[in-house]
Amino acid sequence: MVRFTIPQAVTALLAAVQTVSSTPFTVGRLDQRSASPPHSSVWPSALNGQVYGESWPEFANKTKRWSSYRAPTFDEVFLPENENDLSLGLEYMSSKNMSFLARSGGHGYSPTLQSIQDAVLINLENFNYVNVQDKGTVVVGTGAYFGDLIDTVGGAGRELTVGSCPCVGATGAMLGGGLGRLQGLYGLTSDALRSVRLALWNGTIIEASATQHPDLFWGIRGSGQNYGIVFESTYETWPATHGGIHYSADMTFAKSEIKQVTEIINSLTTPALEDKLALLVFLSLNATTNDLNMVVNIVYPGPEEEARKYTKLFSPYSQSLQEHMLKWQQLPEKSVLGLIPLSCASGPRYDLYALNAKTLDPATWVEFGNEFESFMQKYPATNGSSVMIETFPVQGMQALGNDYSAFPHRDYFENVIEMIGVYEDDSVGQEVDDFFRAWRDRFANTSGYDKLHVYQNYAHDDEPLSALYGYQDWRHERLTKLKNAYDPHGFFDGYHAVPFDISKWT
Repeated sequence: MVRFTIPQAVTALLAAVQTVSSTPFTVGRLDQRSASPPHSSVWPSALNGQVYGESWPEFANKTKRWSSYRAPTFDEVFLPENENDLSLGLEYMSSKNMSFLARSGGHGYSPTLQSIQDAVLINLENFNYVNVQDKGTVVVGTGAYFGDLIDTVGGAGRELTVGSCPCVGATGAMLGGGLGRLQGLYGLTSDALRSVRLALWNGTIIEASATQHPDLFWGIRGSGQNYGIVFESTYETWPATHGGIHYSADMTFAKSEIKQVTEIINSLTTPALEDKLALLVFLSLNATTNDLNMVVNIVYPGPEEEARKYTKLFSPYSQSLQEHMLKWQQLPEKSVLGLIPLSCASGPRYDLYALNAKTLDPATWVEFGNEFESFMQKYPATNGSSVMIETFPVQGMQALGNDYSAFPHRDYFENVIEMIGVYEDDSVGQEVDDFFRAWRDRFANTSGYDKLHVYQNYAHDDEPLSALYGYQDWRHERLTKLKNAYDPHGFFDGYHAVPFDISKWT
């Protein structure tokens, strides 16, 4: 049985950002593609030394993923060294009708990936580079992690919206939108995107931007796992706010304070959270006391005296308080009690359910806290489970029109709730899934929205597709048209697939 301290359990949530990158081209779509045809061992000779089978000593390491929950399986791994190799490999695999999956950071935990079995893993670790340009843009290879991006861009005195966990693949997270603490200033990670280079299913390399393949560029930002493999991205960056120095405060609370904490958060998000303020809230079981506890992290890129007005709202109810002034590059390592990197450990089952909420209903959260504590006490094998609420400002993303990109949640993104069941003993797997799925549905009833809205990077596999990609008919039509144009044979159907048929939207 694995026991987690409060911070260790809750920071596992910070790695729950998808990192599977994928992309496509135009040809008549096959009615059906066999799921896992026999693989030929006769790869093009130009790829010698880049393709390995299961007998390779490094095979397990090179195919490892963050979560083992309903995961894909592989019998070959392909490690292209450059875009020409990637192109040649895709041309070969598609000609043989082989199943494949691209891996950048490896945190793409969605259960939909279980549909990919006995496939080729395209490990893109050789595309790990981050280069800041003279004009302030940054060119990022798909093998780069958020930690790489933060270190390089922050070192140049600039910034953009990034996720909180340093070991998540930057490109994969961007494809679903890319939320982060700085989105009140700059919008989503994908809102900063200026162009991508991608490989289509048949090996064709193209560039997509506002002027080249603009419809595809629209779709990549919010549904980008559906159309091909994005192997290089160019982003706009901005001069660092407050010299790149951020106030960070970590507070711990007893379960009895859940009502007060949620009421304060609601007061801050009505009508909107200040554009520089970011809150992360965690609930998990304390391994020492066996009681549920709450951690609240406040980050503010500004003077300490300005930021403390927010800390003072919570501090009367807190058990402890730690305050720091940190460089932007230090946040992944030192904020949230300095234990975010612990979330990078691979191996357990991570079963996650999520939803967006306009408000946090205090009574519902009090009830949840009591039941969550009781659940983990009843099933000790689940005591690494946790819940996170990401409450980030919305001004930067709402400054862009709702049709700016395929990301559909600009008006439905005040609070993002993630509930993650963590376990290694499969005997508790059904109980975990039932508990968190039921609470996802209950939170949806008090979310303040009239429909279920789910950030695609955190989605499970039972939600209506419209909850991930938007309910508007025009979005369905536009996304389905892109899917047919760029992935006509469904090679990129493993990750929350956009339907080929408009009637299949749910």
